[in-house]
Amino acid sequence: MQPHRIIPVTVTTRTIAREPLLEGRIFAVERCSWLDSDGCERVREVVRHPGAVTIVPVLDDGRLVLVRNWRIAVGGPLWEFPAGKREPGEPPPETAARELVEETGYSAETLTPIGTYYTSPGFADEFMHAYVATELTAGVPCPEPGEEVLAEAFTMEQIDIMIAEGMFIDGKSLAALFLWRRTEDQS
Repeated sequence: MQPHRIIPVTVTTRTIAREPLLEGRIFAVERCSWLDSDGCERVREVVRHPGAVTIVPVLDDGRLVLVRNWRIAVGGPLWEFPAGKREPGEPPPETAARELVEETGYSAETLTPIGTYYTSPGFADEFMHAYVATELTAGVPCPEPGEEVLAEAFTMEQIDIMIAEGMFIDGKSLAALFLWRRTEDQS
């Protein structure tokens, strides 16, 4: 079997008309119109997001810290890695350190970048920075008002079962887990 060949993506510049529709506290929405490669006008609504981070916290015993986070968009709680939106001008490592403490109480001696990705490029420009946090020191979580998060540590075997049983289904966390496992396989 032949290995898959990676084909580079060619980026073309297009003129895009942008119409602001909503300016929210966390994101904005624009109506974008452009001419496609056939010269036909296309229109889409796009979510504009300031970017975010996801953190894979690894305890000294190898367990990973997840948070059970109540999410209004899905109407219930999800197990996920600590994560959060970047503040204006805030470098991603600072966001990661801040969000880790806010949601879990843990502070990390070491935050290592493991990758970046778009979370949902079909309708949003949210760009995620993923980190692994190690040499953790326990503390008291300090969630933002309205956040309902509960931190708990799991073995990788427990997380694999959670994935198989549909209990760990947060996309940004699954992507971060993939990136972390990839870095672990290389070490």
